[in-house]
Amino acid sequence: MKPETEKLLHQCRVMLLHYSNEQLHTLFMSWFERMVGEEYIDEVLDDLCLLLGYGARSSHSHLLYATYTAWWEVEGSDDLDGEFECLDVAALQHHLITMPIKQFTLVTELAYHVCVLEAEVEGQPCPPTGQEWLRALALWLGNGAREPFHSQIWRKEVQTTPPVPQHQLTRKQRRAQQRKLEHELVEQAWQCGYLLLGPDVSNQVLVLVQSRCKKNRRPYISVQQMGAQFANIRIELYTIRRALEAEGKLFSGAPIPTFMPSDEIRQRLTSFSAHYSVRAETAYQEACVLSPRGDVFELKQILQADVPRAVQDFMALWPEILTHYEAQLEASRVAYLVRQRELEEARKPAWTKALARLSARGQEVACPELDERVVLPEAWATLLSKEQLGAFLTFLKLPASSREIKANLVQHLLTRLETDKTAKAQFFEVFAFELAVPPWELEALLGCTTTERKRWTEEKKLPVLGYGSFRKAGSDHVYAVYDRRVILTLTSSDIEAWRNDHQALMRERRKAAAQAAAASRKAK
Repeated sequence: MKPETEKLLHQCRVMLLHYSNEQLHTLFMSWFERMVGEEYIDEVLDDLCLLLGYGARSSHSHLLYATYTAWWEVEGSDDLDGEFECLDVAALQHHLITMPIKQFTLVTELAYHVCVLEAEVEGQPCPPTGQEWLRALALWLGNGAREPFHSQIWRKEVQTTPPVPQHQLTRKQRRAQQRKLEHELVEQAWQCGYLLLGPDVSNQVLVLVQSRCKKNRRPYISVQQMGAQFANIRIELYTIRRALEAEGKLFSGAPIPTFMPSDEIRQRLTSFSAHYSVRAETAYQEACVLSPRGDVFELKQILQADVPRAVQDFMALWPEILTHYEAQLEASRVAYLVRQRELEEARKPAWTKALARLSARGQEVACPELDERVVLPEAWATLLSKEQLGAFLTFLKLPASSREIKANLVQHLLTRLETDKTAKAQFFEVFAFELAVPPWELEALLGCTTTERKRWTEEKKLPVLGYGSFRKAGSDHVYAVYDRRVILTLTSSDIEAWRNDHQALMRERRKAAAQAAAASRKAK
């Protein structure tokens, strides 16, 4: 640091020490508040908060944060009414005295940025930099820190006439004025039926108007002036969609609100555009624009004097558009519910569908009579879940508590199946797939080879009940399963007859092949 610069910094600090602790507190608070939201000064504010004993208190949660950045990242972006707070006002002079001169440069840097900000707002020239700024700052502090800063003469000559003090609004007052202006713009837009876009319309105004349109199920209408005579009217229906979503009336695949629900509405909108747009006589596609989804309608080149009447005429047509859309939505909802029921029914396991059919027909419904040879597999209890066992016991009107262990349910069901042939037939009907015979068990039961099983399956001598699957080497593989009630009734005579038929077929084919070969040799 140059000696001259260090000397000027000392002069600025001496001028500050002429102020009382309360005056210093008022000055620092003014500087801090004016820099809220300016990201380039965040580190300087944080360092000064730690050096001077300031913190940022949230007006929402009343928590005191040690630095400005800590408050801003947690609550500041949503709670702009937070305040800086000094932990010990009586210690401000002591902090300035004990502060190293290099750290005191943070105070002069903060004052500089405040001065630049005020000058830009008022359209005044920015202050100088370097040593000239330090001289001007020492002069300003020596004159009692009168505001505004930019009224000072940022040159080497001494100011002869003290500046006239002007009232400076605090951040809270500026925020209150901004909210008042936003409220007035929203009310004006609601009374007119449209929002006139302009430099005073902030994003917050747009959000507030759109939110009110959503609550009242009205389209969002905005007007953009195009020169001194004409304007464009933009009508958007996404507020209607958001309102219906909030009411739970939209479903997956539901049609969105559009401006073209029927041919009659389309023709009336065409006439509406042709009546107000001065371009309608030359080209309709230039007079109005409809978005690809049909939910944004824009009229172009409307006389500004005709805008209020055009909005009124559209709002007179709007109830009919909404009625057509609601009728379309209701029809789609009915179709959607039917599809959902069909999908839900299709997703149900086969055993629940079979049990539902039996329950609808009555408990004593007759099922195909079982052959005496049809018995349960040894591990049948492991093939069924506790839920399946409980459901079938309930169907048989037997006690089936969900708290009872599975072994007890198995025993209750087995006792009933051994004594009740009808219940046994119903059991095999409901759980036909769960009790089906897999390929490896079928080959053991019939004493056949894999080739024979595949051949008999292709010849439909072994009826396939369904297909199971397994995953191996990253791929899914399926295999056929067979109805146990059919497989267990097959006899050795049946198997032998199938084999004899196959052998006879092979002999016929060999004989035919031999005759064909002999004829071929004779011909050659």
